Amino acid sequence: MEDSWINPNKAEHIFLSKEFEKICPYFISIGMTYEQFWYEDVTIPKYYLKSYQIKLKRENEIEQWNIWKQGMYIYEALCDVSPVLHAFSKKGTKPLPYSEVPYGMEEYKRKIEENKKPTKQEIENERLKAQVFFSNWSRATRKHFEKEG
Repeated sequence: MEDSWINPNKAEHIFLSKEFEKICPYFISIGMTYEQFWYEDVTIPKYYLKSYQIKLKRENEIEQWNIWKQGMYIYEALCDVSPVLHAFSKKGTKPLPYSEVPYGMEEYKRKIEENKKPTKQEIENERLKAQVFFSNWSRATRKHFEKEG
């Protein structure tokens, strides 16, 4: 009784190099180099595959978050414009204004406004406001002292 693994005529020839040649392009597409795949440590492809799966999961989560956020924008836009859709409404039918900044960017907008340098016109406006304030104050103070005499 001969086992097939002993008899080379009956044994099925499996060439592992052919299998590796089939999967090599996939690992190169996920970031491995040809040299890493063929000549480096044999555990490297396992880690590349694991990191690629983690990357795909993270990208999927980000994509789902962006889809959800886009839905929120559409929902808010429809709610803001809905007063216009009431054709027989007796009240004013003006849509609500569109949001000035994207969701989550309010803090970013505030920081930009804090760091923004005032223009020459804004500086001149502030100077004129201060001049008017001081003139009014001095006039009121003068009247106060004239009354007390």
